[in-house]
Amino acid sequence: MSKIGKFLLIFALVGAVVAAGFGYLEIQKRAQDAANLAQVQQAKAASDAAATKAKAEAADMAKAKADSDAKLTDATSKIDDLNTQLAAAKKAASDAQNGVQAANEATKTAQDKLDAITKTLNGQTADDLVAAAKKAQDDLATAQSEQKLIQDQLVQSQQQITDLQNAINRSKTGQMPGVSGKVTFVDHAWNFVILDVGLANGVVPNGELIVYRGHNFLGKIRVTKVDPNDSVAEILPDVKGDIQIGDAVLN
Repeated sequence: MSKIGKFLLIFALVGAVVAAGFGYLEIQKRAQDAANLAQVQQAKAASDAAATKAKAEAADMAKAKADSDAKLTDATSKIDDLNTQLAAAKKAASDAQNGVQAANEATKTAQDKLDAITKTLNGQTADDLVAAAKKAQDDLATAQSEQKLIQDQLVQSQQQITDLQNAINRSKTGQMPGVSGKVTFVDHAWNFVILDVGLANGVVPNGELIVYRGHNFLGKIRVTKVDPNDSVAEILPDVKGDIQIGDAVLN
C-alpha cells in the first residue's frame, strides 16, 4: 500500500474514533436532558398538589371564620358574666381594704397596751405583769397575723380585678397571648374538652387554641366557658386527629 493510501486509512480511522466520541457525548447529553425533564415534570406535579392542598386549607379556614363570627353574640354574653365577676372582685377588694384598716387599729391598740404594761408596776405582782405582758404580746401577734392575712387577701383581690379586666379586654378580640396547657378531659359524644388553664392563665371565651401531640397537629378548639384555673372548649370540625387526655394546647 502506498504512503498516501496508508495516510488516508489512518485519517479515516481517526475520523471514525472522533465521530464515535461525539456520538457518545450526544447520547449522554440526551440522557441528561431526559433526566432533567423528568425532574421538572415531577416538581410541577408536586407544586400542583401543594396548590390544591393550599386551596382546600384556605376553604377550611374560611368556614372556621364563618363559624367564629356566628358565635360572636354568645361571646358577648360571656363578657357580661366576666363583668359580674369583676364587680364581685372589686367589692371583695373594698372589704379587704376595710379589714386592713381595722387590723392596723387593732395592732396599734395591742402595742399601746403592751407599752403601758411594761411601764406600769403599781399594785401588781410580778406574775400578774408577766401574764398581762404575755397576753398583750399574744394579742399583738394575733393582730399582726390577721393584718398580714387581710393584706394578702387585698393583694389577691386587686390581682383578680386586674386579671378579670384583662380577660374582658381580651374577650372582645378573642386574643390569648402566650397560653399553653393540657387536655384533662375529653367527651367525643358532646364534642368538648376540659383544659387545665383558665382566667389566671390568660384564657378568655371565644379564644381559639391548637391541639397537638408531640410534633403532630391534631386540630383546633374554641373556648366556651372559663373559670379561674380551668376552662371548657368545643372541638372544631376541622380536627385532624383523635384528641386525648394529656394532649397539649397552645395559641
